[in-house]
Amino acid sequence: MQNDQNPPCAVCKLVRIYIMLAIPMILIMSTQPEIARLKGISLTNAFSALIAFAFVFMIGWKYYHEIWKPRRESADKDGT
Repeated sequence: MQNDQNPPCAVCKLVRIYIMLAIPMILIMSTQPEIARLKGISLTNAFSALIAFAFVFMIGWKYYHEIWKPRRESADKDGT
């Protein structure tokens, strides 16, 4: 048996992540647990806040990788 197998393709990774997220979500939805902590929280507002946070995080991440990091690397190359 060989240990040097090709890494899985991007679609395979996406499907695996989707399955890892979808199966627990389906199980939670099918059991419909009553959680006392969620009783006064608007899930719509919580989800929209999560989406807003993820949006801001993604913008920051993209800024870091596309602007901040290349500038810092080019400054390190120029300085040494």
